[in-house]
Amino acid sequence: MDTQKQKHLLEKIDHHLRKTARRMVQFDTLDETLHYLIDSFHEQFACNYMAIIIKDGHTLKIKAKKGEAPQFEQHFPLSSEACLPRVYGEPLCTFDLIKEEDNCSLLSGLNAEQFQTWFTFPIRQENEDSLGLCVIGFRSFVPLVLGAEKLFEEYGKDIAIAFALGQQKETELKKIKGLEWLKENVYLGGSSLEEIVSKIVERAGKGTNAESAFIYLYDEDTNCFLYQPPSYGINIPQDKIDLKEAYDLNPFFAFLEKPGGGEITIPLIINLKTIGVLHVINKEHALFTADDLELLQFLASHVSALIENARLYSSEKDRKYRLETFMHHQQELVKHTLEDDGFSKISEFLSDMMKCSVFLFDRFFHLTSSCILESDPAMGERILSQVKNERRHFQQSKQLEYWITVNDQLEFGMFKVVGAGDLLGYLGLAIPRKKLDTVLKMTLNHALNVYAVQFIKQKVVLDVREQVKDSFFNQLFVEEIHNKGKILEYANLLNWNILEPHVIGLFSFVFEEKEEQKSNLLEVDAQKTWIWDRIRDHVSRSEPGIILTRKDEYYVTIVPQAKATGAFWKTFYERIKKIISSEFDHVASYLGISQEAHKIEDYYNCYKQAQKTLAILYNRFPDKQFLSFHQLGSYTVLYNLADPHIVPLFLRAYLDPLLQYANGKNRDLFDTLRVYLQTNGNIKDSSDRLFIHRSSFKYRLEKIREILQVDIDDAEQRFNIMLAYKLYDLHLTESSDA
Repeated sequence: MDTQKQKHLLEKIDHHLRKTARRMVQFDTLDETLHYLIDSFHEQFACNYMAIIIKDGHTLKIKAKKGEAPQFEQHFPLSSEACLPRVYGEPLCTFDLIKEEDNCSLLSGLNAEQFQTWFTFPIRQENEDSLGLCVIGFRSFVPLVLGAEKLFEEYGKDIAIAFALGQQKETELKKIKGLEWLKENVYLGGSSLEEIVSKIVERAGKGTNAESAFIYLYDEDTNCFLYQPPSYGINIPQDKIDLKEAYDLNPFFAFLEKPGGGEITIPLIINLKTIGVLHVINKEHALFTADDLELLQFLASHVSALIENARLYSSEKDRKYRLETFMHHQQELVKHTLEDDGFSKISEFLSDMMKCSVFLFDRFFHLTSSCILESDPAMGERILSQVKNERRHFQQSKQLEYWITVNDQLEFGMFKVVGAGDLLGYLGLAIPRKKLDTVLKMTLNHALNVYAVQFIKQKVVLDVREQVKDSFFNQLFVEEIHNKGKILEYANLLNWNILEPHVIGLFSFVFEEKEEQKSNLLEVDAQKTWIWDRIRDHVSRSEPGIILTRKDEYYVTIVPQAKATGAFWKTFYERIKKIISSEFDHVASYLGISQEAHKIEDYYNCYKQAQKTLAILYNRFPDKQFLSFHQLGSYTVLYNLADPHIVPLFLRAYLDPLLQYANGKNRDLFDTLRVYLQTNGNIKDSSDRLFIHRSSFKYRLEKIREILQVDIDDAEQRFNIMLAYKLYDLHLTESSDA
């Protein structure tokens, strides 16, 4: 080829390349730019194959092409490190001398395609890394013009600039579309959070050519990212990402605000607070680029406030609804207190309202009502067992609420029901502690007040009944009963057969001296009242036939004689002692027991017997803890000489049965016993003194034993009876003088 013709070809090539370069910057997208480049070159130079190959990280990918070259294209995508470094820095052609050891997959592919003529030139800007290269192939031989490589090298720089401009324009176009989208969607006051999220993930997915996109919103209560539906694409996101104690998001998102991977994550931040993340995965046929990162950051910066506003709007809307529901429930709870005196309806309503199992206990931890929602039927029993084990901790805790864990999985809260300054009961809820938000706490507090009102209503009724009962017994325990009919009427109201034989027991509770010094009298009296209420509650449940009341400072127990036999009093006292010791470690209890009351007039005497027995027990035999009147003997007189009532009581116990045996007409047995005692139990001397036969005397002794129910041969009992005779003589003399 002569010089003139070669110069003409160079000018033609240069003119075409410059014309093409000028036109390339006029297009809006990279794809349009590259296809124009290929089409114009192919039209001008009639090449059989042309491809623009782009570096994507460490991988070479064919971005645009024209023509077919299957042997060459099968090597792609190709590692950029598997290519001869020269291809990224200078033009190469068929006629360049390339050593065999420098051969690479790219050049091997061109040779395998059997192009008669081919050449490549790098796509890169001045002093910057290569963006890729352009490959041109001819099936037939085409002579290459010397000096054209410089033109193509410059042309590669123009392509690189156009490439950068095309990417920039695409990014700007995406931003413009994003702004248009924001303009259309930024004022979505009536839209739900789901509608807003749907549009955001769609914009993020389409804007980055991602396969899927979704949003996680941060939940402060659980320290987790929770998936916020809906998502964009076919991939199904995990429902929750537990951050545990970590505050760095990088361990959970590999490409956090970082391009070059198969996924990319952008935090959603408002007022320096992370409210969630925007996550996209699997870019179509490529990795996510810096432009994708910039677009997502741009989108995230504008939609964070949109999402937060939607969430706040939804939250406030939900809270408003819940408050309205709360007010309705409040009215319903109050309505139940007016319509029902019990607790079951309230517990059922509260359980339905809070969607959890409800347990109500009185102040002694007896289950009053419950509504169990647990799917496991045995869970209710486990809860009650755990509450029983933790009862002492509940009672000692000064906090109004106490939390335990049942079976290492179920959280259970106990809340004190307090009214008028008094502890009335306990409310138990099987509910996670974190679930108790402001509205539920308001609901709970109102329910506690409703339970307190109901407890107080029941307490008022019980107090009135106790006052009526106490008034009745104050009229019964008097020396002279003036209105016997009224006593019978009260007894009938109490469903108590007063005409059956009964035994009276008096309890006294004594605090240790140190403990009593630490507490004032009001506190001690309150503790005694609490103990008595606890005993009264227990006895009413286990022994319905026993009557309990108070008179003066004594705690009175009235037991049917048919029940008060054998070891009853010992067993009964041990049960009461166990109840007291389970609540207090510093309280001693004493029990004085009377003889039997067979008629209304006997109750006063039996009350005095129990009273004196209790006094002697506490001062003389404190270790015995409980004692009956018939076990005291002469101690009743000796200890209470100044008491004018004790002598008649003592005489009634030992001599009245003999005097009443013959209705006061025959004193033979009365005199026989006196003579027997005076002769120190000598039967012969006694029968001689009475002028009766010895067998008759023995018969009288057996009759006396049967009537008195006392062992007259026991020295202690002989002393008691002898003392009774002397007091009888003294009492008879005083009566005669009077």
